[in-house]
Amino acid sequence: MDFKDNVLKKLNTTNLFSVTYRKDKFAISDKEYPIGYTSFLVMDTDSRFIDESIFEDLKNFTEELLNKDFNRTDFLNYRAKIISVIDVLSQYEIFKIFDIKKCKEIINEFFTEEKIKLYEEYERFTKNEYRIKISEKLDELVKASVDLETAFLIGFFISSAVKEVKYYSSVVFQITNKIVKNNARTKAELAEAFNDFINDPYMNFIFDVNSHPFGTRATIIPVVESENGTSKILRKVYYNNLKDFLMTDLFEGYIHGHYLWRCDICDRYFFMTTARNQLYCSTVNKKYGVPCSYIAKHPEVTKRKMKKQRKSDSLYYVLWKNRYDSIRKNKSLSKYSANVSAKAKELIDYYFNLANVDFDYAENQYEKDMELSKIYEEAMKD
Repeated sequence: MDFKDNVLKKLNTTNLFSVTYRKDKFAISDKEYPIGYTSFLVMDTDSRFIDESIFEDLKNFTEELLNKDFNRTDFLNYRAKIISVIDVLSQYEIFKIFDIKKCKEIINEFFTEEKIKLYEEYERFTKNEYRIKISEKLDELVKASVDLETAFLIGFFISSAVKEVKYYSSVVFQITNKIVKNNARTKAELAEAFNDFINDPYMNFIFDVNSHPFGTRATIIPVVESENGTSKILRKVYYNNLKDFLMTDLFEGYIHGHYLWRCDICDRYFFMTTARNQLYCSTVNKKYGVPCSYIAKHPEVTKRKMKKQRKSDSLYYVLWKNRYDSIRKNKSLSKYSANVSAKAKELIDYYFNLANVDFDYAENQYEKDMELSKIYEEAMKD
């Protein structure tokens, strides 16, 4: 099997990334998100309209390189194309859940001057243009060939990932509209709305539901993690296709009651993790300066311009100031380290800012989160 055959074979067998599933969340690249959250990310960034031209160009150039002799100029051009594409991807929220910076570092490592010389030397060796003894040099060339195969795979994976995201965002858009139209709230209603979607002849035509069912492929292994001194068995899933992960996350989200809804005031899509009668988002409406959820409870807001409120006038500021003074005092008394105190300050700032834009959170959870003992407990975690 030659070099090109190796690359093409690995396209369907190489594990791209792994995802660990914990309760109603998934962890990827050392960060945790609610299950189903990818549906919000692709809708929030309008991923249905990504310009594919630069990604198609990368794919064509990758195929071209596989069918010609290796040379330094082509390798440098290939590296530049991939870096440019990664920079474009980093503008979209859905791709930020992956370690984009690390990907760029890997590409640069694959195309150092030293590596490029090894790639050229490996090709001459495979064409019997020169011979070497079986030694460390041969091992070095073989390892270099594996790195080059991976570099070519990245080119193919990135170009296909964009198409997969566009496809996924279109599916999410159509399903969400069906859910909103059906006023689906409970898990049973979500299931019924989804059933309507997959049985709609028009949707079948667009997404080839009959000929290409929503099947996914993955490798699942058990992993054991410890939380607060208690060991738990979790599932870690290795994906070799981005679409498989996205579709799995979408379906898992519905199973857990995590879904998108469209705000009746600003028409933005927002993400919910509980099946409740929420019709409006908690995003600050730029026109009125308060969240849409607040506007819904106070329609008079739309009839007059809101007077800008000072921070000290906030109902939630008093509690924040109380906690801030306590943290500062405890630090001065050396009850807690400077690092813990700084983290505690970050937490109360975060909760305070959240309370000022999310009125449901402010009314139902803010005081609980601001309990000083809980603040310190969270601040002392690794």
